[in-house]
Amino acid sequence: MEYEWRVPEKYLNEVNLQPAKAVLMPNQVQEIFATFTALKKKNYEISVPLIAKNLFDHTKHDVGFFNPGSGLLQAQQSI
Repeated sequence: MEYEWRVPEKYLNEVNLQPAKAVLMPNQVQEIFATFTALKKKNYEISVPLIAKNLFDHTKHDVGFFNPGSGLLQAQQSI
């Protein structure tokens, strides 16, 4: 899986996430360090999107394969 934190440009000076993006292998653990530095005294409500993408290619890793029509009865071919 590949992930990326997308801090809104408006909050780039206040919010820092490290690593901001990385690739995780199955069963791998990644620590993420979050730092918030308020520039003024006010109430903050910040949403930081996390974009995640599956990098697993099922066609290369599945056991067996998909072959349309391979399930036809042998009897139909001999008639």
